Amino acid sequence: MMSDTKKRVNKETSSNKENYTTEEKKIVMDSLDEERRIHDKAVKGLDGKDSKFDQSEKNQILNQLNEQRLSKQKRAEIAKKRIDNKEVYKFGSKTFYKFLQMEREYYIQIEECSRLSSRPSNISLYYRTFDELKTKDVLIKTEVYSDKFFISYDPIRVYFKAYVLEDARKK
Repeated sequence: MMSDTKKRVNKETSSNKENYTTEEKKIVMDSLDEERRIHDKAVKGLDGKDSKFDQSEKNQILNQLNEQRLSKQKRAEIAKKRIDNKEVYKFGSKTFYKFLQMEREYYIQIEECSRLSSRPSNISLYYRTFDELKTKDVLIKTEVYSDKFFISYDPIRVYFKAYVLEDARKK
């Protein structure tokens, strides 16, 4: 029981770090593996056959459906967290979000954020010069377990680095 709370605390405190210790990596990977197993078990048990079930089988199916619902709900919350409550910038008639901690101030169109998935895709990021908006094509993807965007500057030598969008200013 004590180790569960310790694992939870370690997982929560280590979620904002870029470098992880071996123990933290194991904790994160174990939790992700457990979520994957729950999701796979829920999908595997739902094959759509029409047959008679006793009460224990019904409860088992209901638990699997509940696990699947919780998994989808958690993934949707993470996807919403990626773009929810972020600072919006307008240049001309286009609206953008701004990435933090990149080599320069890069912006992504709000419409492009809904297109992103775990499969890498070419997206144009925008950056400002003195009086114009220029573009840079990058590979970008998301992961279901993270609220960050993973960007690779070079489509040939693919190396993804995680970035977040700028939060809206509190007034």
